[in-house]
Amino acid sequence: MRYLLTTLLFSALLSAKMLDRIAIVVDHRIITETQLQEELQVTAFLNRQPINTDVGARRAAADRLVEQELVRREMRLSQYPLPSDDDVNELFEAQRQQSGSEALLEKELGRYGIDSGILRRHLRFQLMMLRFIDFRFRPDVQITDTDINHYYERQVQTWKQSHTGPPPGIEESRASIEKALSDQRVDYALSSWLEETRKQVDIVYLDKELE
Repeated sequence: MRYLLTTLLFSALLSAKMLDRIAIVVDHRIITETQLQEELQVTAFLNRQPINTDVGARRAAADRLVEQELVRREMRLSQYPLPSDDDVNELFEAQRQQSGSEALLEKELGRYGIDSGILRRHLRFQLMMLRFIDFRFRPDVQITDTDINHYYERQVQTWKQSHTGPPPGIEESRASIEKALSDQRVDYALSSWLEETRKQVDIVYLDKELE
């Protein structure tokens, strides 16, 4: 089946006279080399780091793109609510403020080989991902008093290694502990879901270096 899928994709590529190379196919949806390069560029920009195109960075970017496609697939099937333009504008404004002005932001984006439209698209997906996680996994997370007590005891031991005097009390730490535990469990649930979903979906790496 994989051989047939690959053959059909190459045929479609040639007949449509597309110039972009197909890197990965996830459940019949194409991820191109251009998308892979764009992921590297946007990630570098958001981290304010040089663009890394070595094999390790490309594989990490490929993994992110596969995971993004799996999330998009689930969102299409389950009809999760999408972020609004106002939500995207708020994230974009944060990037503009970090750069100093819109002109400086555009100049900085240009150094990374991208533009504001590409940045907005990636910011929109970031919001989609956060909403997916909140709707799909967070409601199932339950934090008990026992969980909080155990976490607090571990944190106190760590705190004592580098501080003097009494540590913060458990009640004043409760909210931050609940958030930390909730985030940990949501991350674990997401990772488990992605791992299981990968087994259920046909993923073909035409660029073997990315496997």
